[in-house]
Amino acid sequence: MRVAGHRPTISPSPRRVNFPRFAGLLAVTIIVWSTRPPTAPAQATGPVAFVGVNVVPMDRETVLTGQTVLVVDGVISAIGPAGSVALPDGVTSIDGSGQYLMPGLADLHVHVQNEADLPVYLLGGVTTVLDLGGRSRLLGWRDRLETGGLVGPHLLVSYFIDGPGGRFNVVETPEEARQVIRAAAGRYDYIKVYNSLTLAQFHAIMDEARIAGIPVVGHGVRRPGMQAILEGGQVMIAHGEEYIYTYFGNSTNRALIPSAVDLTKRTGAYVLPNLSAFEIMAVQWGRPFAVDSFLLQPEVRYLHPSYRESWRSGKYTSRNGSLRPRLIFLQELTRAFADANVPLLLGTDSPGIPGMFAGASIHNDLRNLIDAGLTPYQALSAGTRTAGAFVRQTIPGSPVFGVIAEGARADLVLLDDNPLESVTAARYPNGVMVGGDWWSADAVREMLDVLYGDLGSSTR
Repeated sequence: MRVAGHRPTISPSPRRVNFPRFAGLLAVTIIVWSTRPPTAPAQATGPVAFVGVNVVPMDRETVLTGQTVLVVDGVISAIGPAGSVALPDGVTSIDGSGQYLMPGLADLHVHVQNEADLPVYLLGGVTTVLDLGGRSRLLGWRDRLETGGLVGPHLLVSYFIDGPGGRFNVVETPEEARQVIRAAAGRYDYIKVYNSLTLAQFHAIMDEARIAGIPVVGHGVRRPGMQAILEGGQVMIAHGEEYIYTYFGNSTNRALIPSAVDLTKRTGAYVLPNLSAFEIMAVQWGRPFAVDSFLLQPEVRYLHPSYRESWRSGKYTSRNGSLRPRLIFLQELTRAFADANVPLLLGTDSPGIPGMFAGASIHNDLRNLIDAGLTPYQALSAGTRTAGAFVRQTIPGSPVFGVIAEGARADLVLLDDNPLESVTAARYPNGVMVGGDWWSADAVREMLDVLYGDLGSSTR
């Protein structure tokens, strides 16, 4: 739990070394230890002040140099030039000299299956996640994360619903779909619709969701099609590739990109391109040896043992052909969305897809947006201010987050370098704050070493 009394031993901070991309796509990283001295306590609750720090507010494209950011009761209470902000008694001061403070990242497409997945996200600077898997046990985890009973990011939970012949949580009739939405309202944050719903079921879901005031996100449901689901009020498409199946006729017809963009912009929907997951599928598509290479990466240190087994199932490695042309097409589509100011979100589908690591893979998602032609500010916005705007728009009364501003929830990451110059600066934060609770990266690693050491012992 989030307790300030324990002070783990502080060890040096990591820096990143890149090696050639596997199959021309996957960046493999290892950790090399630097000698940067610690500049903050391992953990802190109560009032915290970041002093002399360079602030990347993300409500605009700028850096505010030499600032003090004061956090009280989990909220940013004051920002100003160093020396201009009055600090309360008992405040924990963190020396931010030469460092950069930006909002924590939001991964709005995860599939958390184990409680131990949650704290791993903090190591990558992820402070908010949206689970799209529909497991009811996450509701308890969500509440315990907010009260301090669990360590990890803020958790939003969707209820998963599918139609005849679907995967699970299948409904057979429109009335059954209505009953499910009534039962989910007030418990879940979102409804996730999936591929096999009928047109009548989809409209029943949307009608009931409007009555209940619960937003609908998810796939491009096949039978209604993209135009019908967007015009029907679905607020977010959870994969860019869904456009291929439901708008482009399972093709990469570039002539249709402008109309797809116009439709999306006109309906006000958000798009989560999920390029990192599509990329990792392309890496292992038809390559049986690929999963073995994933399990050699350093991130495996904090991968739950259950995934080491499920990843080996090879559901992508046995396929034929190549996804590379479609990946290039999806990057072009994503760039077109960005150019038209269609709001984009970060999401990884981690950690269920082989090669998608909790916390770490969001940085591959950022890199993919850069590869698609977005600027660092545009890419970072997808995981900060736009994510905050999405949640506040779809769940009225939600706290402000994703920006560094007075009154915003204090979800923050402290970095060595300016992320507006390169998004890779966000890859290894020196520390992370979630709702006002500060954790140095070293404290997070020590906690995970203990947790995953126990998990390893229990499986032997």
